[in-house]
Amino acid sequence: MKIPFKKITSGNVFILSSGTFISQLIPFLIAPILTRIFSPEEFGMFGLYFSISMIFSVFITARYESAIILPKDDKDSANIVGLCLFFIFSICIILTAAILLFKHLIAALLKSPGIENWLLVLPVTLFSIGTYQTFNYWNNRREKYKRISISRVTRSVNASGISIALGYTILKKGGMILGDAIGQLISSIFLFSRTWKEDKDIFKEINRPGMLEQAKRYQQFPKFNVASGLLEKMSGHMPVLMLSSFFGEAISGFFSFSQRIVGAPSAIVARAFGDVFRQKANVEFQNTGNCSALFIKTFTQLIVISPAPFLIFYFFAPEIFSLVFGEEWKIAGEYAKIMTAMFFLQFVVSPLSNMFLVAEKQHIDLWMQAVLLTGVLSAFAFGYNIFREPRICIFLFTIAYSLKYILELYLSYKFSKGK
Repeated sequence: MKIPFKKITSGNVFILSSGTFISQLIPFLIAPILTRIFSPEEFGMFGLYFSISMIFSVFITARYESAIILPKDDKDSANIVGLCLFFIFSICIILTAAILLFKHLIAALLKSPGIENWLLVLPVTLFSIGTYQTFNYWNNRREKYKRISISRVTRSVNASGISIALGYTILKKGGMILGDAIGQLISSIFLFSRTWKEDKDIFKEINRPGMLEQAKRYQQFPKFNVASGLLEKMSGHMPVLMLSSFFGEAISGFFSFSQRIVGAPSAIVARAFGDVFRQKANVEFQNTGNCSALFIKTFTQLIVISPAPFLIFYFFAPEIFSLVFGEEWKIAGEYAKIMTAMFFLQFVVSPLSNMFLVAEKQHIDLWMQAVLLTGVLSAFAFGYNIFREPRICIFLFTIAYSLKYILELYLSYKFSKGK
């Protein structure tokens, strides 16, 4: 069955991209306000918290949410949704107890005493992330792209507005942490409520035997995807933890802010392509055993739209950061310039890497992530112990990640060609 790529994909990408564009335009517009309310150290603490939440988010659904789009029967997918919700509630309860008992020790290990009490917000953040991820995949399966798009805008508006408001209160130090957590919670409630209203009859098919059946059928997701996802998140977020430990929260703040301004918007626009590509590639792959034509066309679209913004950032990032966010943030622009090649490859490759999921090649992804984490840790250890210079650490980190993306692109194309 041949899928009319341009008719289906372009419209869906536009719907998702418009939502993600608006959701990222808002943080861009308020970033100059945030940099004048919050110090680099406070950005560093938020970056530290955000990295911790992203690492723990790997466990929150046992990665079963990625399997929601795969079954042909909606009843089976609904039982996977139920399975995800079971893991979300169970893990959040356990995590809350652990934080209450060990929050002081955790803060000491992170060398960030100020973050201790803010760790109590973590279960709320992870509950919201898990719920959102679960219903995002369900709506992706049902091709409810407009709803997904609105939910992303909802999150951005609330997180941004609440962060600014809290910046003028006694909660300023953790204002961005609370803003992000509340924004994520509101958006997950929105997505759940709209989905439940329309699909509650399907969700009534959720039952314990069905959940166990799907847990067994897709056991490779927790078996391989949790480990590979953990390695991936650690590779992406360990730099924040290591920079904070090696050079202090201010340097960590500059680094995390540069990722927020350059990496996050490009990653989310790429995710819009990835959401549509994953759904269409899965249909085509199941029906024909091959989706290489879809892969090549998506790759071509990504290559066409990506060079200009990344070239601008490469040549002018320090000046742009200094002008827009204030002179003290020029260092963040210098870090962004160093990472431009990595951001470019991330934008092009990450949507297409969904082939690892579609072709069920999670075991290969696991090995790739293990090698990547080794490379990232080695880069920071070498850069710190030999040069004592954060820029060298970030440069070596960029090389490690760029090599990973090149290999990932090659393997994804190979998988798209089927057996």
